[in-house]
Amino acid sequence: MKLQDSQADVLIIGAGLAGMMAAWAAGQEGARVLLLDRSSLGMGTNSALSNAVLAAPTAAYPPEQYVRDTWEIGRRINRKSWVSRVAQEAPGAIERLLACGLEAQSSRDTYAILSPDPRAIPGVHLVRRVADRVKQAEHLHIDTGFYVTEILVEEGRAAGVQGLDTRGQETRLSAGAVILAAGGAGAVYHRNDNQKSTLGQGYALAARAGLALWDMEFVQFFPLVLAEPRLPSLILYPPLPREVRLVDARGQDLSFIHGAGSLGEAIMEKRDEFSAALYERLETAGPVFLDFRSVPASWWDRHPLKGMTRLAFDFRRTPVAIAPAAHFFMGGVRIDGQGETDLPGLFACGEMVWGLHGANRRGGNALTECLVSGWLAGSSAARRSGGQRTSAPATESLLPKYAPVSSLESIGKFRKRLKAAAWGKAGVVRTAEGLRTGLAEIGELEQGLADLQASNPQEKIWLHDLRGATMAVRAVLTAGLNRKESRGSFIRKDFPEEDNGRWLKNSCLTWQPRSREFITTYADAES
Repeated sequence: MKLQDSQADVLIIGAGLAGMMAAWAAGQEGARVLLLDRSSLGMGTNSALSNAVLAAPTAAYPPEQYVRDTWEIGRRINRKSWVSRVAQEAPGAIERLLACGLEAQSSRDTYAILSPDPRAIPGVHLVRRVADRVKQAEHLHIDTGFYVTEILVEEGRAAGVQGLDTRGQETRLSAGAVILAAGGAGAVYHRNDNQKSTLGQGYALAARAGLALWDMEFVQFFPLVLAEPRLPSLILYPPLPREVRLVDARGQDLSFIHGAGSLGEAIMEKRDEFSAALYERLETAGPVFLDFRSVPASWWDRHPLKGMTRLAFDFRRTPVAIAPAAHFFMGGVRIDGQGETDLPGLFACGEMVWGLHGANRRGGNALTECLVSGWLAGSSAARRSGGQRTSAPATESLLPKYAPVSSLESIGKFRKRLKAAAWGKAGVVRTAEGLRTGLAEIGELEQGLADLQASNPQEKIWLHDLRGATMAVRAVLTAGLNRKESRGSFIRKDFPEEDNGRWLKNSCLTWQPRSREFITTYADAES
């Protein structure tokens, strides 16, 4: 194994919007920053797939109202101190973002980043501009071919990471502070709108390092995601024309599924109920479609319909299949007001962080949290790292030994089984029986994974992906089985009502390495 001094004060795992903001902030503090990602800067993350809308206090929308609304949407189990911190920091964070040369259309309580090309996803424009700004930082090194497999802990604090370089070589990198910005786990589901590598690696890294995972049962599903064969699983964001109809295979109107009002209103005001009703319909009566044939021609020159014209499908003449899909994880690790986790020297930001969203994410809060938590983590980590970085002596480089026979076919089968288990047992609607069955299936997968070996560096990464993903799914199943109610995005068919008398609580999962399972405890939600 190669041990090397990374020459970094701050090491960041993940180069999405949160990770880039952390790098920018740490650089402004004069820190030497190493930004690690398995793919390209910003573009391989969910930030690039976003609609680029940010919720925040404005002159017409005071911080107190932002806190109340976010808390209510989160069904009152948000971490209120963190909600207040985000409200305090959000206006300055958005000013900093707009200083990158981005333009935004503001409303009473949101800012929508405008893309110069209505065919392009606004999130792509957003991350490109931020990436351009981050690249200007002094003392910044970006490595987009490094895969982190472990957070190193020495004398009770984070001291660096272990991982694989582009040749599959095991390498340790030391740093004065580490920032976890690895994103969520939406891609563990058979149906999802996330980047395909968003498999919960960050949650697994945190849990193995001894951190608790909070509220992992709460996964947000988005109702309208393309489900047409050979089309990407793209989310259909509002605004949508009122003329768009929800229909079955025979063209019969299915508006009763989302109730009175437009599809856009249903998405904004009752997303979870809409997702559940659509899921039940698909399970019992077959596919559902969106019919755009009555949409006025002018809409096809606007976002988001303009972007759909780039796809190889005739939306103007043919209804397109849609279905709910996993979208966002509300749970994660606990941080303080400066972005530091319960492990000294380890900071976290973005979707990794627990507390802002409670039982459901308010639209626009994901990117706002990336801006705020990323900046806080980067600034604080830079100050915290002073004098802490240690030099690790270089030793002989050893390439890992691989099995002579490829495990690619087995890896593919395991991935499909894992995604099917997550979707069927920890998906839109859950039951005790399904959750228990899912845990049994995950146990079988973990046993099978232990026997697989990689024949090349890429397969080794895929195996690490699967091990992290199984841990993330196990966390969702475990926390879901123990919460006996429905709240926000979490829907139990066998416990359909919200129970404020007993369940205004946050779940807390602690990983047990020997038994390879999570222990669940609860804490009363902040009031």
